Amino acid sequence: MTHAEQKIIVICDFSERMKEVIIHGARMADILRKELCLTAIWTNKGQKAELHDKITQTTRSLKSNLPQLSISWLLLQKSLRDNMQKLVDEYNAVLVVLHHDDINWVMKAFQQSSVAFLFVSGEVPRFLSYKNVLVPVDYRKASKETSLWASYLGRFNRAQVQLIYAHETNNEDAGRLMKNLDFFKKFLSSLNVRHHEIAGKASSWGICNETLARSDEWLGDLMIFSGSSSITLLDLMIGLPEKRIVKKAGNLPVMLINPRKDICMMCD
Repeated sequence: MTHAEQKIIVICDFSERMKEVIIHGARMADILRKELCLTAIWTNKGQKAELHDKITQTTRSLKSNLPQLSISWLLLQKSLRDNMQKLVDEYNAVLVVLHHDDINWVMKAFQQSSVAFLFVSGEVPRFLSYKNVLVPVDYRKASKETSLWASYLGRFNRAQVQLIYAHETNNEDAGRLMKNLDFFKKFLSSLNVRHHEIAGKASSWGICNETLARSDEWLGDLMIFSGSSSITLLDLMIGLPEKRIVKKAGNLPVMLINPRKDICMMCD
């Protein structure tokens, strides 16, 4: 599989906010040296024809403005959830880029996904640099799933990774947390990725919210965290924690990893 064959999928809805999503998607494609693939979803033939005209026109415009990027387009029928496996198996997707507001409809697709979802909002230059990556570390096994994407940004973009580790008073939980932190340190060191540890004040259950709340203090321009490894009845009633975090993220890009699937690897 070549670099160009792996794709950064940008979900296009042709609303005003779509430009923000495309800008972040193009930035990621440039950093990771992957193909940018504009993707729209249709449900009837009339809509398909309209989307075809819009997406081909947008693709032509982008190609003229970004000649260094490999850019393609794709139309999918039904829903993103129905097409997640196809995007990975047939189109070699490695990342899906969406707007923060898309979190309301996209969770079912995310739960089927073996690729990361990047939620973005705005065009503020700081949040397009992807140079200061915040990674909350908790005691869950799922916490380690974020290490791969943190390493990609460290390797391909020379980003620094800030490991924000939780505070646990229970000895067993503290032991599991420290094992996870040691894993991150060894893994990132083995790849010569710059990283730094910051002691958080919150427990494992609150460390993502603390990282989000203090992201300006730490000058973060991306937060990577792992979604729920199991879904409880309470989650179904009040909503998943990852959904609430994305909604509160403001202009901070948030990358969500699904710990219930083996994550797709990128070709170097």
